[in-house]
Amino acid sequence: MRSLIILLTVIAALPAIVLGSVNYTCLPTQDCWPTPSEWQAFNQSIGGNLKITHPRAEPCYDDASSEACKDVATGYLASKSRASQYGAMEYLNFEVCGSDQCLLNSLSPLTGIYGTCSLGRLSAYYVEAHHTNDVSETLAFVQKHQIRLSIKNTGHDSFGRSNTANSLALWTYNMKDLGYHKEFTPSGCKTHYQNIGEIGAGISAEEAYTFFETLGFHVTIGAIGSVGIAGGFGQGGGHGPLGPSYGLMVDQAVEFEVVTADGQLRLINECNDPDLFWAMRGGGGGTYAVLTRYKFRLHPAVPINVYSFEAQIFGASLIQDFTKSMVHRQVVTALAKNQTIWSDNHIAGYNFIHPNSIISLQILPSNDTEILKNLTADWHNFLSSQPGLIPSQNKYLAFDKFSDYVKFTLRPSIARNGIVGIGLAESGRLMPRELFSTDSDIENLVNAFLQGMQASSTLGAGLGSGTGQIYATGPSNQMDNSKTGVNPAWRRSLWEVIFGGVWLKTDPQEKRDNVQHTVGEAIKPMKNLTPGGGCYMNEGDWMEQDWQQTFFGDNYAQLLEVKRKYDPTGLFNCWKCVGFNGEDDPFYSCYGQSHNPPTPSEPLGALELVQQIEL
Repeated sequence: MRSLIILLTVIAALPAIVLGSVNYTCLPTQDCWPTPSEWQAFNQSIGGNLKITHPRAEPCYDDASSEACKDVATGYLASKSRASQYGAMEYLNFEVCGSDQCLLNSLSPLTGIYGTCSLGRLSAYYVEAHHTNDVSETLAFVQKHQIRLSIKNTGHDSFGRSNTANSLALWTYNMKDLGYHKEFTPSGCKTHYQNIGEIGAGISAEEAYTFFETLGFHVTIGAIGSVGIAGGFGQGGGHGPLGPSYGLMVDQAVEFEVVTADGQLRLINECNDPDLFWAMRGGGGGTYAVLTRYKFRLHPAVPINVYSFEAQIFGASLIQDFTKSMVHRQVVTALAKNQTIWSDNHIAGYNFIHPNSIISLQILPSNDTEILKNLTADWHNFLSSQPGLIPSQNKYLAFDKFSDYVKFTLRPSIARNGIVGIGLAESGRLMPRELFSTDSDIENLVNAFLQGMQASSTLGAGLGSGTGQIYATGPSNQMDNSKTGVNPAWRRSLWEVIFGGVWLKTDPQEKRDNVQHTVGEAIKPMKNLTPGGGCYMNEGDWMEQDWQQTFFGDNYAQLLEVKRKYDPTGLFNCWKCVGFNGEDDPFYSCYGQSHNPPTPSEPLGALELVQQIEL
């Protein structure tokens, strides 16, 4: 009965749609919608893998005292737990559609449970894909009935691209193949590779580095273990602590297995399908085809050396304007002055500049522990002698295993910078090398960063307020972008700057809107320094208006040409991806951008449909 209530609720909230304005607009209220027998035949064709969606928090709305609810509450802020089921996204924004939701209070999950649990932006049905046949049959089914398709891997997506209300969802999380090729030649190529990893679409970063570590190799993953590295990460760029040494994840790719919109299973690489392979190496996930397997270069495992510094800022509570805080200014200036030589020598950095504290990690994979110490000596001396800082950690560390390095980064002071299970708004910008050239350039860069911190601080005492994140994890030693479709701005950048803000279930819509607006304002000083520049397409502002240039740069026109060739009807459609229909597409009304607000309508055959496909 719960499934029926959810389905009836979502149908009642459907937006009015004018057929023909965009493709794939069929709704359960229309004659184009599959009949119960058609749903049943489809389910049989994919081995019973058609599922009814149950929102993650549903057990708590049924009985808040149940053990099932307690299990949900325990893992509500756990990224790995959220990624392991279809009925949850990493960020609450994309579980909400207007007033429809099934949320818990993030910081106190067992309190304040009231109202009705509804699907929000989740699909009523999803395909739990295990094999390529599940993918091919799903694509054929949605094309036949003109149903919108959404593709989800782990849901670790700050743009909500992996789910859409009223779509049929394809969930690739359970495609868990892992393999290693000591010798490998891509199909149709003469180029010969050694040490190639192979993963299924659903393999997470943690699963990848754990498996390949036992074979003596590193994988160019990011900072979060639950991210599906073949999904938006591996198709949109993919940066992390090994980026300055080896490049982005897309730089490692040598071959993909994909299912294109025509249902064809293809093995693509730079020899047999160069256009599609180029586009899928940086053009974004969920855009060109369904990727089912990913082959990529591995790198010999060496120790991970880290210089770790954490400190409170003396007198931080008295700071009213961060642009006038000498401690913040001196720290960010010293960081910027060191960045060019660090990037040139393959050092990656994660730096969190909080209103009352700083965390700085400088990371270098190397057998020689002295290299990092020598290159960061000035930075170490500056931090150690800075009177405005009260250090709690100031030491060099070496981790023989990548997994041990990851455990180190999971301590609360660092992990809190990647919190999930909350509503999130963020904005980012890639800062090019030329901004680090002279003292005057660096002064302008630091001014812009501190202006962003000040703008962000107007969020008050909330999570993320006033914090600036500075990542030096890009491919600064991989300047040739000809083989990938990733935003060219990556190749000349030394920093990725991010501002963010958080909201909770208890926050009214007015506050949620203010969080989004504020982080958009915070990044503007960085934008002013980088006209025609860009940001990482997976960590930008989803309200970005100049999204083609900002997310894709000069590659957009060519990426769109490839899109039209392989997906002429727009089967693969997601928010501000290549070929995006525009904000007036009514299937994105939950973003608050559509001029077609939800209107009530009578469900047609809903009860019979649920009875037919309940498994």
